[in-house]
Amino acid sequence: MLIPPAFFVLPVLLFCFCLISSCLQGIRERKKDKSSFGKVTLTNVTPVSMLEVQVTLPTIVIFGDKTVAKKYDPAALAQLPKLRLGEGTLGTLFKIVLDCGSIIAVRMIRPGLVGDENLESWIKFFGGIHGRWLLPMHFSFWYGGEAFILYDYLCLGSLEDLLHGSEGMQFSPLSWRERKHIALSAAKAVAFLHTQVTKSGEALVCGVIKSSNILIRLDCSACLASYETPYIVSPATIIRRNIGRVAPELTTFNKKSSRLLFTQKSDVYSFGVLLLELITGQRPTMTDLGEYIIEKRKQEGLKGIYDKRLGEVKENMVEVIGIARLCLSRNPQERPPMDRVVQMIQDLQD
Repeated sequence: MLIPPAFFVLPVLLFCFCLISSCLQGIRERKKDKSSFGKVTLTNVTPVSMLEVQVTLPTIVIFGDKTVAKKYDPAALAQLPKLRLGEGTLGTLFKIVLDCGSIIAVRMIRPGLVGDENLESWIKFFGGIHGRWLLPMHFSFWYGGEAFILYDYLCLGSLEDLLHGSEGMQFSPLSWRERKHIALSAAKAVAFLHTQVTKSGEALVCGVIKSSNILIRLDCSACLASYETPYIVSPATIIRRNIGRVAPELTTFNKKSSRLLFTQKSDVYSFGVLLLELITGQRPTMTDLGEYIIEKRKQEGLKGIYDKRLGEVKENMVEVIGIARLCLSRNPQERPPMDRVVQMIQDLQD
C-alpha cells in the first residue's frame, strides 16, 4: 500500500515551523554581549537547533576615511576572537588578530563618560593630531550603541608591563640605558602635546602621565597613549584613580566641578613621578613619592632607592633624580617646562 506523500511532508513542516518559532522567540529576547562588539547571545533556543544567529548592527564612523572603514569593517571585527588586554580609565582594551594575520588593539569606550556629541568631537580632534611620539588613532566608530577606537598593537606592551610584570609574560629587567631612552621618548611625547592647542585655543594637557600609557616599540623607544583622557573623563575620576601620580594642587579641587583642572605644570609633576618609577622600579602608590625618596636617600643613600634589578648604581642616576626633584617641586611655577626637561634628559644620553 502506498503511503501518501503528505504523511512525510506534514511532520517535516511542523518540525521546521517549531524550529523557526523557537529561534524567533530567542531573537526577541536576546541580550547584547558588550565585550564582543555587539555579538548577539540567544536565549530560549533549544539545544536541538544548534543555531548561532549573527546580527549586523548599525555602524557610524566617527573618525577615519572610507578605505580604513572598509579595511576594519566593524561587523567583521565583531565576529573575530578577542583577547582582553586590560581595563583603563577610558574603557576596556582588546587585542584582535585579523584574518590577514595583522594584530590591532581596539578600545571600547566606557559608556557615560561624556555626551555622544562631545565624545565624537574630541575623538575627531585627537585623531587629527600626528606626532612621532604619540600612539596614533587609526579609526573610530559606533557599533551597536558602543563607541570604539582602533590603534596599533605593540607586542612589547606598556612600560608598566616591563617594569612590574604582566600575567603570563616574563621579561628581562629593563637596563638603565633602556630606561633613560624610554624617559626621553616619553618626555618628547609630552613636550609635543604641550605645543598643541584645542579648537578654542587652550594649551593641551595630558592629565596624568603613567607607565601603563607609555607603550614600548621594538627599538625600546616609547610612545604615549590615551592622551585624550582628560577631555573625555571627568577630573574627579582621573584624580581618584591616580592619586599617587597627580600634582598636590589637584587633590584639593572642588569635586563637583567638571572644569578641566589639569595644567601643563601638573603634567610636569606627573612626569617627575614617572622618572622616579623608572629609577626605583616601584609603583607610586603613595601620595608624595618625591618626599619619600628624598627622606629614604638621606637615611640609606642612593643604594636605598634605586631598582636592585639594575645591579648597581648607574651613571647619571643622580642627575635623573635631580631632574625628577625639579619636576616634583611643590610650587608649580618652579617646575621646568617639558621642552627643558627633554633637553636635560637628552644631555644625559650616552
